[in-house]
Amino acid sequence: MKKGFLKLVVIVLLAIGLVTSLFPSRIAQASSTKTAYVDITSGKLNVRSGPGTQYKIIGSHKDNTRLTIYSQTKSGWAKIKYNKKNGYVATKYLRFYHTMSRTDAKSITDRAINIQDKIANNKTYTKKQIHQLQSPGYTSAYIDNLIKYDMTSHKKDKKGNKLYEWLATDFPMYRIWGFDWSGKEAPEKPSITYYTKDGAWYLKVYQYDKDDMYTYHQTLYLSKSSEKAAWKIYNYKW
Repeated sequence: MKKGFLKLVVIVLLAIGLVTSLFPSRIAQASSTKTAYVDITSGKLNVRSGPGTQYKIIGSHKDNTRLTIYSQTKSGWAKIKYNKKNGYVATKYLRFYHTMSRTDAKSITDRAINIQDKIANNKTYTKKQIHQLQSPGYTSAYIDNLIKYDMTSHKKDKKGNKLYEWLATDFPMYRIWGFDWSGKEAPEKPSITYYTKDGAWYLKVYQYDKDDMYTYHQTLYLSKSSEKAAWKIYNYKW
């Protein structure tokens, strides 16, 4: 019984070795492929016969088309298959999805959101001071919108600079509510979308929530320009 079992194991191992030796390139190729999605704001993404704009256009893909990437060049081109032939698309127009733990996503978003608390209630700040306080967690464009829509100015400092304070409202535009990561209050826990595009990192956090009067669909958008850079909020919708 034992000899027969050992003989069967040997036969299976030899068969695996034979298959690997016969098709090494196919196995290596399958393990090295990546999945990407076309990410463009308008028009279509050109597919070229070679890795460069000097090569002939052989086709195109619409936004959000799923592609299998076989290799990437240092010059910014990705090799794909188009009509069963090799084709190339510009890597900067591709979105590569990754996984992120809920713990990491919560830590990133909490850090950025909590920076808003550096602007105290019932206290005034110049526009420059607000940018200095918020820049570690928000883009400059986001801070400008925060000042424009969620703050008010009635005073000036000694130098004539406008002084801003929080606008008293139940419906802020860019002042963030926060997320219920435990799911105890909201019907659903936040969902996470994490991807890279053109050398930058992006994180989107979405949550559906409601209370006795309203229904909310919160979406927070964060990005960072490099792996070691700090995450910054660049948009918020609810």
